Amino acid sequence: MEKRELIATLALPKMPKVRCKTARKLIRHFGNAAAVFEKIEHTTQSQFETISKLFRRSETQNILKAAEKEVALIAKRNINWMAYSDAAFPTSLHQCADAPLVLFCSGQPFPNTTRIISIVGTRQPSESGKAFVRQLVKELAAYQPIIVSGFAYGIDIEAQLAALDNGLVTYGCFGHGILGCYPKEHAKYRKRIEETGGFLSEVWANEPFRRAHFLQRNRIIAGLAQATIVVESREKGGALTTAHYANSYQRDVFAAPGRPNDVTASGCLELIKTRQAECITSGEDVARALGWKQRQNPIPRPKLFIELNEKEKQVISHMSGTPKHIDLIALEAKLKVSEIASILFQLEMKGAVMAQAGKQFKTI
Repeated sequence: MEKRELIATLALPKMPKVRCKTARKLIRHFGNAAAVFEKIEHTTQSQFETISKLFRRSETQNILKAAEKEVALIAKRNINWMAYSDAAFPTSLHQCADAPLVLFCSGQPFPNTTRIISIVGTRQPSESGKAFVRQLVKELAAYQPIIVSGFAYGIDIEAQLAALDNGLVTYGCFGHGILGCYPKEHAKYRKRIEETGGFLSEVWANEPFRRAHFLQRNRIIAGLAQATIVVESREKGGALTTAHYANSYQRDVFAAPGRPNDVTASGCLELIKTRQAECITSGEDVARALGWKQRQNPIPRPKLFIELNEKEKQVISHMSGTPKHIDLIALEAKLKVSEIASILFQLEMKGAVMAQAGKQFKTI
């Protein structure tokens, strides 16, 4: 993405009453972010009459100048970033209408895999809650998922440290700029996480902690993952916001029940009672619900003769040597994406297909 387009892409969601969802719609209509700023003031289409007035205000130039400074900072500090149009941008976020246009990142590139689990919960967990998270991640380790969370106090950091202790990759989503670290007490874990995983943020690089940012980042935690697990949450809190985002994105949501008289269990119990989450008590519950099989050999070797079951034959009949996105394979095979993911994994293990960037697969 060229400099001019990056400036416009950073500025567009900052415009009054625009945000990411509207910004994506505008980009689709006008072609790119720079074109939005160039053309929207002059459009005669009634659907843009109200919003075009916002772009005529003097603050538009101030926002563009601020974005220009941000791009200069990115270059000066050598900050890694990826835009919605880049191949490296997480494919799962493209399925979310309000996904960020740009993500700042540190550590390792975000991996191409469907096995991504978000684990969230209260910042003040009980000892039994922390123990449950550690056991949960330990049981999930056999399936080698990526663990995503918010790097916050409590359940978040317990999940991410448990991931490291069990040889899993983990990513934290910041509610502030990528150059910062909140809470400061967790800065000591950052380098260790970045050795195999990393951190993501949509917030401009030097922007400080703000409550609104943390609520917004919850949609990224939910959007990145195949499923979100809530462990201990009060009736109101960020963890429940993440669960609601996950449900709105048609992702699986799980919750650990807890004891009925525990305040920290009330949010999870409400999710379960209202059927917004499936009750789980172990990592095996999660793996079974998602149709996962244990990964014995992550790098399959092609076999001369491959035996396929009927479902595998059905899926592979819709594939070729040209990479195809998992969602399109599921659509053509008339199967759920979660079921397709499990079948593709088996086909990978048999050396019949190969995963490509952007959640695409091709036959070998």
